[in-house]
Amino acid sequence: MRKAFLAFFVSILAIPIYSVVLAQDTIADSHIAQVVIYPDSVMVSRTAAVKLSPGAQKIIFPEIIPQIDENSLKVSALPADQVKILGAQVRKEFLQEESAQAVKQLQDELQALNDQKRRVELDRQAISEEKQFLDSVRLFSQGQIPKDLVTKMPAAKDLDDTLKFLGTRLKENYNKAMDAELTSRDLQKKIELVQRKLAQVSGPEGKLKRSIEVELEVSKPVNFALTASYLVYGASWQPLYDARASVEKSSVELISYGLVKQNTGEDWRDVKVFLSTARPTIGGRMPEADPWFIRPYQPVMLYDNKDMVRAKAMAPRVALQGAWNGVEEGADIVQEAEKYAKAEEKGVAVIYELPRKATVKSDGTEYKLPVSAQDLVAAFEYSAYPRLAPYAYLGSRVTNAKDLQLLSGRVNIFLEGDFVGLSGIDTIGPGEEFDLYLGVDENVKIKREQIEKKVDETLIAGIPSPTKKTTFTYKLTMENYKSKKINAKLFEAIPVSQDDRIKVKVNQVSLEPKVKDWKDKKGIWLWEFSLEPKQKQEITYNYTVEHPREMQIEGL
Repeated sequence: MRKAFLAFFVSILAIPIYSVVLAQDTIADSHIAQVVIYPDSVMVSRTAAVKLSPGAQKIIFPEIIPQIDENSLKVSALPADQVKILGAQVRKEFLQEESAQAVKQLQDELQALNDQKRRVELDRQAISEEKQFLDSVRLFSQGQIPKDLVTKMPAAKDLDDTLKFLGTRLKENYNKAMDAELTSRDLQKKIELVQRKLAQVSGPEGKLKRSIEVELEVSKPVNFALTASYLVYGASWQPLYDARASVEKSSVELISYGLVKQNTGEDWRDVKVFLSTARPTIGGRMPEADPWFIRPYQPVMLYDNKDMVRAKAMAPRVALQGAWNGVEEGADIVQEAEKYAKAEEKGVAVIYELPRKATVKSDGTEYKLPVSAQDLVAAFEYSAYPRLAPYAYLGSRVTNAKDLQLLSGRVNIFLEGDFVGLSGIDTIGPGEEFDLYLGVDENVKIKREQIEKKVDETLIAGIPSPTKKTTFTYKLTMENYKSKKINAKLFEAIPVSQDDRIKVKVNQVSLEPKVKDWKDKKGIWLWEFSLEPKQKQEITYNYTVEHPREMQIEGL
């Protein structure tokens, strides 16, 4: 009996001791492993390798720097079958003393940077004064040497020394001015970064210490990876393209990039990057559809008072402002020489998975990360609309890959390896044919000129006719100064009447257009032809506009 009692007593004592051991917190040594960047935010995934014994546990991710959307917190574990996650939360602590130390450190850093910039500005002022002196010497020599030539010929060595002195000193002055400007610009970026950090630390948010606490239960001793994901503002990306065209090869290499920048407060070092078109900050529910009331216009009313307050009679009107996002598609994007990224469709968005890890600092610097590349077979042609622009635009008709969605964005144009300008594309669907414009080519000349304008002043028994007729004659010219044959498209707009009292009649056209009312646009004519080197194509046409004499015509 006594032995049984002792065994029971020992077991009772063992229970709280065992529970205390299991209740101990585990501080996780975590790092940012992955980011999913949206157009206006980022989902950060922080991972830690954990080794635990069986029982209930609490894992803490300390030192969470940015302000996070607590509703977006998500926790997962691998292997999932051996770990049961009970809950997760963001813990905040007020740290006045540590915040004050951080503020003092940043203030000292800011003062040092401002002192450096002040010294650079003084150097720039001295360089500017030196430039003024050298300019005065140059102007003096330009006036004095011609005077000396009248009375005596200066020695060749003196002339050479003067020119060398001015050339060398002016070049050195220019280089010093450029170096000082670049240094000042770099210091200004550093100052702005420290100012942003100081604003964060000295404000209410900077006095908070955040951590993520995860409660879980382990069935047996296990090594596993615990990941905490959360949404953070202060990051964004946008699409950017390089189009490298080769007329000789009849091809265009179209490379897609994601232009990424962030100032979340912490750097992303060697992380897996995903680019998503989703916008998690926009509500997923369509706004309620309410009636749209209209009423007679009520003019603005002015009240005479001390402040001259202007009051407007507002009519109640509620418009539907939400819209469903269309489903965008994507798939694996593979270039023959190099694999750039993998895109996948998830719900209503496209997510591009970049194959290489990246480092993105939290200083607002833009990083150009490659997304995809494809070689497009191009049919090059020149297009011109001389009524609005007297230039020939080189373009290529290309077809997008069947498994690739292109988003609207800016395009950097390279022609035969040389940068020639900027263009842009709209959103292009998989397998869609589209025009990729590659800039102006000055070797194809375009001209539109009015040859004649004749007004019919017909009189009937000395009385002017009630109608007025005006005949216009125009000539369009396109000339090929290139060394090879080109294909060309020439557009022109013929007046179209929107009033029954105005009559437009085309009289003569030297070359009939291939298409009238191009793409159902009234009066838009299109000619298509080829031009050999040095060949010129001229097109003349005339038309008559008839309308009541007293009527003034808009648009002619």
